[in-house]
Parts: sequence; structure tokens; C-alpha cells
Amino acid sequence: MGQHQSHIAYKLLWKSSCQPKHNVFFWLLLKDRLRTRNIMRGKNMFLESYSCVLYQNDVEETRDHLFL
Repeated sequence: MGQHQSHIAYKLLWKSSCQPKHNVFFWLLLKDRLRTRNIMRGKNMFLESYSCVLYQNDVEETRDHLFL
């Protein structure tokens, strides 16, 4: 997402009539700060697997994989 597009997305997000907890969730989603398994690996958190629990093959759980 380009800088201009993300700037517009943030403005629309915070002006929306969503509940505050939803605004925060979507803000974290846009910033790629949700606690997905790839983020936890980057913070040196040990898990048995970093693959998505929804798939049986070795697909890493990332923001893009889960939401896009």
C-alpha cells in the first residue's frame, strides 16, 4: 500500500462509526502489527510451528495470508 493510500485509509478508519475496539484492530491490521505467527517468530517467541493452523501444508501464518 502506498504512503498516500495508507494515509487515506487511516483517516477513513478513525472517522468511521465503528466501535473503538474494531478501529484499533483494523489499525493494527493496516500496520501489520497483529500477533500472527510470523510476527511472533520475529520477536524470538518459540512456537511448535509457525504455519497457519487452518492449513495442513507449510503455509506461514502472515497478515496477508489470513486477511487477503
